[in-house]
Amino acid sequence: MTKISDSIRIDVSKDKVWEILADFGGIINYNPGISDSYSTSDANQGIGATRHCELLPMGSIEERIIEWDEGSGYLVDIYQFNGMTPPIKRALAHLSVEADGDGTIAKMWLEYEMKMGFIGNAMKSLMLDAQYQKAVTGILQGLKYHAETGKQGTRAALKAASAIA
Repeated sequence: MTKISDSIRIDVSKDKVWEILADFGGIINYNPGISDSYSTSDANQGIGATRHCELLPMGSIEERIIEWDEGSGYLVDIYQFNGMTPPIKRALAHLSVEADGDGTIAKMWLEYEMKMGFIGNAMKSLMLDAQYQKAVTGILQGLKYHAETGKQGTRAALKAASAIA
């Protein structure tokens, strides 16, 4: 499986960042790669919580929390890919937070394995590794933007913020 990771410093408390991450269905607030998200289980956090995400530009995924460390992080199993998504056999994502003075270090890694043998691996090497690295970085940038401003971390908002900074 291929593993991609990144981290970012966020200038708000760990508790505030964790509050955002713990709202599992609310990923729409900080993931610029989705157009909608919502919980699909009674519980919105903890092991077994599930959500649906509509991907930009098309397709969707179903996700569930399989490990939960209250106040620190969780592991997500991306178990179903619908529509025009790459031929992925298995994907896991981990998000975590740790205090850094008066701020927070947020970390994310994504691990995935392709279907279709040689063709899938060629697609992974030629396109997907770079695309997923951008996605992981974008999610962390969106989380930083949302935590620090209270505004939704959309692609347009992140683009405008980076043009100003």
